[in-house]
Amino acid sequence: MTLLTKILVVSSALAAVAFAQTLEVQTSPDPCTVLNKATGAGNMTYQQVANCYKSIAFNPKDAKATIDTLTKFYDDVFVFRDLAMTPNLPSPFTLKPVDPLAELRRIGRKHYRRDFDFHGDLASFANSFQDAHVKYADKTKSGLEDCEVLSINGRAARSALQSHADTHTGFSKDAGVRFNFALASHTYWPAAKLWLDTPGMFSMRPYLPETPHIDYVLQCKDRKIHRLRKEWDILPLVEPDTFTDRATFVSNFCAHSKQKSENKPPTNDTQHRLSSPKAMAKATVMTDLVAALYLREHGQMPDPSLKDFPDAKQWAGNNTAAYQLRSMPHVGVLVVPTMEQDSKTEIPAIQGYLQQLAKNGVTHIILDMTGNFGGEEHFASLLPTVFFKTTNKATHSHKHRYRVTPAMQKLAETNLQNGMPFTDWDPRALADLQFRLYKTSSPFAKDSVHLTFNGRAATYSQWVYLDYDFNIVDQSITYPWSNDPSKIIILTDGQCGSACGMTSDHFVHTHGVRAVGVGGHQHRALSMFSFAGASVVTVDEYIDAFKSLGLEAPIQYLPYANSVSIGFRYIVSGNDTQPLEYNPKRYPAALRLDYNTDIARRHDKLWAAVAKTAWK
Repeated sequence: MTLLTKILVVSSALAAVAFAQTLEVQTSPDPCTVLNKATGAGNMTYQQVANCYKSIAFNPKDAKATIDTLTKFYDDVFVFRDLAMTPNLPSPFTLKPVDPLAELRRIGRKHYRRDFDFHGDLASFANSFQDAHVKYADKTKSGLEDCEVLSINGRAARSALQSHADTHTGFSKDAGVRFNFALASHTYWPAAKLWLDTPGMFSMRPYLPETPHIDYVLQCKDRKIHRLRKEWDILPLVEPDTFTDRATFVSNFCAHSKQKSENKPPTNDTQHRLSSPKAMAKATVMTDLVAALYLREHGQMPDPSLKDFPDAKQWAGNNTAAYQLRSMPHVGVLVVPTMEQDSKTEIPAIQGYLQQLAKNGVTHIILDMTGNFGGEEHFASLLPTVFFKTTNKATHSHKHRYRVTPAMQKLAETNLQNGMPFTDWDPRALADLQFRLYKTSSPFAKDSVHLTFNGRAATYSQWVYLDYDFNIVDQSITYPWSNDPSKIIILTDGQCGSACGMTSDHFVHTHGVRAVGVGGHQHRALSMFSFAGASVVTVDEYIDAFKSLGLEAPIQYLPYANSVSIGFRYIVSGNDTQPLEYNPKRYPAALRLDYNTDIARRHDKLWAAVAKTAWK
């Protein structure tokens, strides 16, 4: 394992989502004043951050308002409210059943001394679903880069990393994917059109770590045992003097802003974002951190002319990128690092990239989906159509259901009556199973379905599809691999989330493409995707949907500046009846590779290994 510099990110989000063991809190002078001075001087310490956070007293009134809002939000809107209680899910899933309503009641009844602990429990509660849709809220030249980490804080390294991933990442129901998520990775950075080292969630923590340092035991090339203690480095993402004491820290960073989003003009956005806020927040923070860390180490931004690998030429690259292996020139690679793109421009660009690869002799293609946290479902439906021609929209669509309540029915009816603006419950963006759009009727009000999961009943919509523009793909364009699953491979580390999972499901289960999973644990199946589907909504977005239509919202804004999100619809794969999110048989990749120091650091070597594994 490569040794990474530990980073503690100080940002407004940290006030609400933090974990730590009890520390002695300094009360005089005001510890947040001390932290502000340290921020200005650029020499913050772990203890100063911890003291400020933990000096904020528990607020019973705000806590009750939070629990009341979250209980209503989870009870009425969370589409997996009852499925989350499913026990004994088979491999590759590894998670305990969670009753969200019971857990919220437990937290609401618990006595707290500090707000820090209250929000820590809520964050742990959100992570317990192991679903990145559900959210509450570098490398140094040390000479130890190629050392094997034997233990971390006195615990076997793999076990320590897995325990951390299970507790804090909340990313996937597969322990192997959570393990990958905790590790550093080699990530395509579209802004630089380069692959750069990216810290994992073990070494880059957007919350307060449990201890001010980490103790490592390493074995290096000299075979000697090295003991190393690393203090946390603090990378500030807030400007000095944005708070001066405890009170201004709370008001500026913890309290919900009074300037609400209902003042923004509504938009006609029917793209149906499926990306996980937690995962996308990680991607955004990671982009900023990669830039900051690269600048700190090298003093300048990377040189885009270094886009080629020794064994791979980049023919084109922007949001997506196209490579051709030099050692196996018949193998091309399409790198899809995100689906958070405008389909109208990105899909035609991809078709152009693939034409260029075919023109230069590529006959087999690897779709590299590593680290792709999702995006637009339009993109997820259109990408398979680039490879497999179809005249039926439903071929690359997933049937889905919504939870149905009187409030949601009112949203849908008002959208139909008033026209604009669109909300996530607008029937005009939906189609029935014959792909006929709803123009005057609503699937939320008509033929609602009563289902029971794990002994708890709820009302759901009938099956519907999301509409998308089928004509964005030029289906007259063909390639050597068109409609031939034997010449296409999906490459994934399991961190292919949400919309990425949906498109992978189309490739694999609709068309028979094989997936190669990299990383995880030896001799264990690895999920090729995580938290597939389940469009996500935050508390604020749910409330704003009502307000944009002049309706009274059924819940209140949270008193804290937290971002609380949940999945509000579920999808199924093919003719399944079990939601894809809780259907483990759909997840395992057909083939697996273990990381080694070569393929972990260089994607051209990883692609070559995948090609040799898939096309022996």
